[in-house]
Amino acid sequence: MVKALIFDVDGTIAETEELHRKAYNSIFADEGINWNWSKKLYKELLKVTGGKERLKHYKENFNSKNYHLDINDISRIHSKKNELYNKWVDEGLLQLRPGIKSLIDNALKSKLQLAISTSTSLMNVEALFKKCFEIKPDLIFKVIATGDMVKRKKPDPELYLLALNQLSLRPEECIALEDSNNGLISAKRAKLKTICSPSKYHIDDNFEEADFICDDFTKDKLPPELRQLIYT
Repeated sequence: MVKALIFDVDGTIAETEELHRKAYNSIFADEGINWNWSKKLYKELLKVTGGKERLKHYKENFNSKNYHLDINDISRIHSKKNELYNKWVDEGLLQLRPGIKSLIDNALKSKLQLAISTSTSLMNVEALFKKCFEIKPDLIFKVIATGDMVKRKKPDPELYLLALNQLSLRPEECIALEDSNNGLISAKRAKLKTICSPSKYHIDDNFEEADFICDDFTKDKLPPELRQLIYT
């Protein structure tokens, strides 16, 4: 019996990645760093989860400008990016995925437990829910597992295992909702049934291992099992 839904955030609850990309480029310019991440490049960089990890990966593998950024520089850039991103979120520049608010509202009415498993920061999660849901996320979700709580981010299963442990539930009692291949791999490694709805930056990802794939989270696009759980 399904007792809980575990949600990814970036790309699953909202189309966040384009706003992140623009925030990175703005901070690069402010810092005098001659980097500019195109949509095509950012799609490639999203194969690395975690903002600081992504910056480090780019510096080591794509950095033709040979900037000698140390870990403190990367942390500073990432922190400034998050501040700008959250400012833009507060200004209303973010859109929820279709159907996601109704899904969450009806899941709560159906007495399902809800959790978050995301590689992003708690600050970013709180900014999104404050603006788009007008409520603190901890009033909706019993568990919020974020990237700053674990050593290994997705596709490692650690974030999902943390959520399961804090929910005190078995994998077969939960369903994960994801938008990317890395998220899918993470959930499946934690032995979770997984519903995937590809976001714009992950539309070409491999979702062969998903238990169900849907265009979005509107009622008629959901798998019958989940629709029956929350809409009856």
